[in-house]
Amino acid sequence: MKKEYDLKKLKKRKSPLKVSKDAAKIPISIRIDASVLAELKTEAQRLGIPYQTLISSILFRYTSSDLVDKNSPDILRLVKA
Repeated sequence: MKKEYDLKKLKKRKSPLKVSKDAAKIPISIRIDASVLAELKTEAQRLGIPYQTLISSILFRYTSSDLVDKNSPDILRLVKA
């Protein structure tokens, strides 16, 4: 990795940036127990990522059925049926 880069050769994008509206991040407010938030922040710091990114990742994995509550086998049968 270079210590310095020559940015004078960069060209400005002529067209607007194409962004999928489905991929847009939406700010929300959520109430989380202080102890849970502290644990999430600690884990995020250990992983070297922002805690909001960790929370988003956990929610994404849960909604895509990649993350499941081990104590709820009845729910698993309903979801898979």
